[in-house]
Amino acid sequence: MRTGPFLSTFLMVIALGGCGDSPASPGAAPGTGTVVTGTSWLLAEMPGAAIPVAEARKTAREGDEVVVRGRIGGRREPMTAGSAVFVMIDPAIPHCEIGKCKVPWDYCCETPESILANSVTVKLVDGAGRPISLDLGEHAIKPLDEVVVVGTVGPRPNEGVFVILATKLHRVSG
Repeated sequence: MRTGPFLSTFLMVIALGGCGDSPASPGAAPGTGTVVTGTSWLLAEMPGAAIPVAEARKTAREGDEVVVRGRIGGRREPMTAGSAVFVMIDPAIPHCEIGKCKVPWDYCCETPESILANSVTVKLVDGAGRPISLDLGEHAIKPLDEVVVVGTVGPRPNEGVFVILATKLHRVSG
């Protein structure tokens, strides 16, 4: 029995933690990385044709430049305070209604497999690829906001891991 792919997928599902009180998103520890002043990473205009998260997961390969559209969510705490790391889910996946879940952006009405297949971790980085240290909430970016990120697909040791090292972000709606 091959346990490698199963174990990797299981660990990713645990990391996404759809409904539980899970820890912050994976990525740089809060307060580490390049401290950014200003909003050079924030785009005022739509950066062009963006593909949804689910399509990016299926077609993009490690090192590919991508423009991806999604909604911040997929877990109870989809944004990491103090660092620009968040989970983004495909915009076609409906978020949960208040009352069915404690918070609608955790997508607890979806199965862990659906969340995994339709989400990515986004890490904002500077031009040298170093993580940016900032709190996105201080820039009025919050769970359930629809965003477009521009960046590069990070290392993919297996199909369960999908990270976008983004240099730009555009907030479509909130």
